[in-house]
Amino acid sequence: MKKIIGMVILYLLSFVIIVVAVFCGIRLYKEIKAESYINGSIDISNRFTQESFNYSSTSAVFYHDLYDDTDTYAFEKDLLKVENFDGKKKTYQVILNDYVLLNTKINAGSVFATVDMDFYDTNGNVVNSAVMKISVKFLSNKTTLTLATTGKENASFLEQYFADNGIRLRIIEIL
Repeated sequence: MKKIIGMVILYLLSFVIIVVAVFCGIRLYKEIKAESYINGSIDISNRFTQESFNYSSTSAVFYHDLYDDTDTYAFEKDLLKVENFDGKKKTYQVILNDYVLLNTKINAGSVFATVDMDFYDTNGNVVNSAVMKISVKFLSNKTTLTLATTGKENASFLEQYFADNGIRLRIIEIL
């Protein structure tokens, strides 16, 4: 009788081990297949990017030049020198706060872009439409960034936008 009970326990234990092994094998297969799928998802366009210029800040304050007769308000910043920018031989993409800017002009040592921004009230009505000019100049000893708009009201709306969302400007080389 003890021998039969021992055999039943041995068979039950073997059955439990087989069930656990099958369960672990299925989990392992799913994990390997999922990892293989993730590693296998490649950008088919073969367009790789290399960041050439990156500026980020939590705000931008637009100043009016008292000696300038125009109604231009600008934010200017001197930055470290960028070594490898060549707008004649390379292709670049300009991105402001995760939006690709299509209205850009890229020269040998500079980038100019225009951004049209509409600001809405809580009812969905346009309160202000601001045009902002972006200029990045890659000089021999530094890089200069200039954001400019016309009118005090446009400058105020843009300052509030950058205070709420920050500013992230990137110029990316498309390889």
